[in-house]
Order: sequence, then structure tokens, then C-alpha cells
Amino acid sequence: MPCAARPSGETNRVDLSEPDKVLRFHPSERHLHWAIAIPFLVCYWTALILVAVYNPHPARPFRHVVSLIHRFSGLCLLGAPLCIAVRHRRDVALYVHNVRQVWRWTLDDVKWLFLIGPASLSGKVVLPHQGKFNAGEKINFMTLTCTYPLYILTGLIIWFGGVPYLSWLIHFSLAAVATPLILGHILMATVNPDTRPGLMGMISGVVDREWARHHYHHWYHQHHGDRSGVPNAVKAGKPDKRRPGRAGAPAWRDAPAPPSWVRLRGSALGAALFAAPDAGADIAAVARKPCGTRGILAGLDADACAAVPRGEMDASAAS
Repeated sequence: MPCAARPSGETNRVDLSEPDKVLRFHPSERHLHWAIAIPFLVCYWTALILVAVYNPHPARPFRHVVSLIHRFSGLCLLGAPLCIAVRHRRDVALYVHNVRQVWRWTLDDVKWLFLIGPASLSGKVVLPHQGKFNAGEKINFMTLTCTYPLYILTGLIIWFGGVPYLSWLIHFSLAAVATPLILGHILMATVNPDTRPGLMGMISGVVDREWARHHYHHWYHQHHGDRSGVPNAVKAGKPDKRRPGRAGAPAWRDAPAPPSWVRLRGSALGAALFAAPDAGADIAAVARKPCGTRGILAGLDADACAAVPRGEMDASAAS
């Protein structure tokens, strides 16, 4: 999930002493992830047991126990994320930022979806660079955000009555849709050797630097890239429009402003002044004078008076 700026106190709890490690997820992101993932997986597997084992033979033992576990995990699926959100209420902006990242799609995301299959079979296929979440993770997250309220609502209706058959049908259909996403997510996180290092990012918060650079190139260079040079956004002609000091703004945005006389020289008025030194304006003198409008005009009047001979000035005044 994201990654806006975090208060330094919580970030310091993550061990970043190793130079080859980078922070991937903050504690609030990891806590929310597991507060959803663990109850959801318990609900999923207990539901699978109820459907596959007990529906054909309801009289089998321990059916009531499995049903209670399923219901309790459903309540945890509702309450645990809310508790985590309250505990990390200062990170609400971070959660919103992650949701926006997930729902913001580019052409590279579409290309990634079409190329991930061939890339898994051949190392010659190069995947497009991704942000904090790749396209597969975005689809998984989008499906969860859309179906999460329906899981809770239909589960409560099945439990407390109302329209149990229709609610069960919707409940079951949602689980069927989620099955390939769950299996794919678990497979990529635990089995696939190329993506398996990402699991540590959701456990300890840190991942290998080179792995992050390769799999989440745009995100890495935005948050952990070399700050000494010109950032990619500036090189591409797309400057970052975020205000300095805003959460998530790169450090290079906080660079000190140039001196006032340098800004004057870069302006249209400064260009006119410095382009015509023979008009009576001394460059060094102008640079040392105040850059306010009144200061500039006063300096120009003084320099003009000094450049005109006294006799000519009296003659022009008499005429």
C-alpha cells in the first residue's frame, strides 16, 4: 500500500542500518494489510470447508465449530481494519494516497498485464516500469475495495436472516471471483522466486534495494533514488507541482531559493537592464541595490542623473 511521509518516530522503528535495504511499507500500512488479510483468509478457508465438506453431509461433526469460526472471522474482518485505522489515524492521508495510486492507471499498467505472462516464461521480455503497485496488485486491491462492503453486508444478512438465499448466492459469487486473485497473490508472494522478496516488505517493512529498483522503478526513484541530480520528472519536462513541505514531496523541493538579484537578472526587467550596460546602469551597482520596485527605479534615476552632464541637464530643464 504507499508511501507518503511518516512521522520520524514510527519510521525509526524499522531497521534501515543496512545500505542495501529500503523502506517499502510503513507500520500503519502493514498493520492494515494483515488486519484484512488474516480474517479474510480464515473466512475463505472455513467457507470452503463448509461448502465442500459439510454441505453434502450436514450431520458431520464439528460443523457448528467451523461455522462459529467463520462468523467470528467475519466480525474481525469488519472490526480489525477499523481499529487499525483509529490507531493510526494520523496516517489517514497515507491510506488515501495509496487508494488513489491504485485507481490511477497508465498505459504502462495495461502493457504490464499483457506482458507478465510471457515475462514469467522468458527473461527476454522486459516489463514496463511500475510505481508503488504493479498492475496485478492494483486489480487485487480494486476488487477488494469494491467487494469488501458486499461481503460484510451479505454475511450479516445470512447470519441474522432476511433474504438468506439471495445473500448466500451473492456471497458465494464474490468468493468465487476472489479465488484466482487470492491464489495468484499468494503464489507471487510465497512461491515465485522473482517476486517472493516482496513478502518481507509486508512483514518487516524493508526490501532489497536492487529488487525494489527493478520491480517498482518509478516508486523507487521517487522515494529512494539519487537526490543529488536532477529528478526524472524534471528531465522529462514534467516538474513536480506539489508544494514544498507537503507530505510525500521529494527532498529536492526544499532547496534554498536563489538570491534576489539572481531572480532579478532572470526576469524581463533584469534582462533589459543587464543587456544594455551603456545606458548608464552599472551591473555591480544594480546587483547590490534593493530589488524592490522602488529601489530599482530609484537606482535607475540616480544612475541616469550621474550619466548626463550637468550643463545638458540645466539646459533641458530651462527648455
